[in-house]
Amino acid sequence: MKQLTKKQLLKLCIVFPILVSLLSRLLTPRMDEVFRQLNKPPFVPAPWIFSVVWLILDILLGLSLYTLLVSDITEQEKKQGLKLFLAVSFFLFFWPIIFFEYGLVFFSFVWILALNLLNALMFYVYRKYSKKAAFLLIPYLVWCMFAALLNLGFLIVN
Repeated sequence: MKQLTKKQLLKLCIVFPILVSLLSRLLTPRMDEVFRQLNKPPFVPAPWIFSVVWLILDILLGLSLYTLLVSDITEQEKKQGLKLFLAVSFFLFFWPIIFFEYGLVFFSFVWILALNLLNALMFYVYRKYSKKAAFLLIPYLVWCMFAALLNLGFLIVN
């Protein structure tokens, strides 16, 4: 099988999380309607902020993965980092569907708590192998913790 160039790998690493977000959004057609109908906690940002923040975070996630994959670490360590990235992507993909399409606010809160645990594990592993890759995850980690707090807020007021 043909090896990817660094440039191709960078593109793939950045495009993948963006596509995960876009596909999840496409499978959540009621998102805007449900968001408007929900009672909101007082600290909820304006709706447009979510799209902007997630695009930036998707790019940072991709850059973090790329940084890890081009680091001077073993193939086994790279596979471990990739598996964690894919597990996190799986949880990120399904959260909006669970919350908005199925209206399972409590389950989505449990789901996002599990996502945050996976995020912490990913940060720990990435930090062990590449401090730069871990550093790129920090804004994402902070946002996901805020998202869990928002989810809890929605749970309380609805």
